[in-house]
Amino acid sequence: MSPIILMFALLLFVNTSWVLACVLILLVVVLFLANLIIRQESILYVPDVAPGMHTPLDNPEGLRSPADSGLTYEDVHMDTADGLRIHAWFIPVSEGSSTAPTLLFCHANAGNIGLRVPNFAQIVEKLHANIFALEYRGYGHSEGSPTEEGLMEDALSSWQWLRSAANSGRIDGQKIFVFGRSLGGAVSVALAWSLQMRGESPPRGLILENTFVSIGAVVDAMFPFLAYKPLKKRFLRVKWETIERIKNIEVPLLFLSGQKDEIIPPWHTKALHTGATKSPVNRVIEFPEGQHNDTWEKGGSKYWEVQADFIKECLSSNSAAKCSVSSTS
Repeated sequence: MSPIILMFALLLFVNTSWVLACVLILLVVVLFLANLIIRQESILYVPDVAPGMHTPLDNPEGLRSPADSGLTYEDVHMDTADGLRIHAWFIPVSEGSSTAPTLLFCHANAGNIGLRVPNFAQIVEKLHANIFALEYRGYGHSEGSPTEEGLMEDALSSWQWLRSAANSGRIDGQKIFVFGRSLGGAVSVALAWSLQMRGESPPRGLILENTFVSIGAVVDAMFPFLAYKPLKKRFLRVKWETIERIKNIEVPLLFLSGQKDEIIPPWHTKALHTGATKSPVNRVIEFPEGQHNDTWEKGGSKYWEVQADFIKECLSSNSAAKCSVSSTS
């Protein structure tokens, strides 16, 4: 409960009768809970990190397009199965894009894809990989409002675009990976899970950075007084049960875990790693100084080396036979 509410409660005790004070405090608590329940989507999904900064064009200079970092790119607009038009950037490597690996990049919960431009530049340089940067519905230039089912549909639409690009020879369809940071990790796992359930070929591998086991677990940590299963079952609409989906994932997994993550504690990554028993490659790499949003900056050369090694390993013809479930740091 916030300090303002506590102060208000104290004043009530001082200036009113005990009965009235208790009633008013109960009312404040009920209103607080109602606000959380009503606004849960807007608490998780934050398309605008600052007023007036909705699309990449609204961002500060240097964060408006991949061209700001000297990257070639293409604006992509896709129609989803539920009738929305969503936006993405396709950023090819300067040479050999048709044979290079391609990363479907699923971003975190806050802000448009322009805020990730410096990260994209590093991916192209360090991994020599194409990037397909999805912008979820309700974010940036994409229509609609974000929901769990909606973001899963956006990822599926992106996957279909990549398959079409592979069929036309623009990229190598055997070298498509999915990268997900925080919320994007939940989207990435949901995509691989959905493709497996449909009997379609899944990504060659998933790279998951500082993601969570479920929104319910995040709620338990942030609002301990709401940590009651019957209450969450009744009112929690946004679930993202990644811990359940990852049990069935049969693709290689690389977890990148910032050990100073102030939002999603590292135990979430460890639980996901433990739960992914069907993955042929299941590895956790820890970064001692990494926080929730800056692990890619604090990780140094090791951050890029482990991803490059993972991609190379996944692309080797006998990787599934060679690799066992393991964890390193």
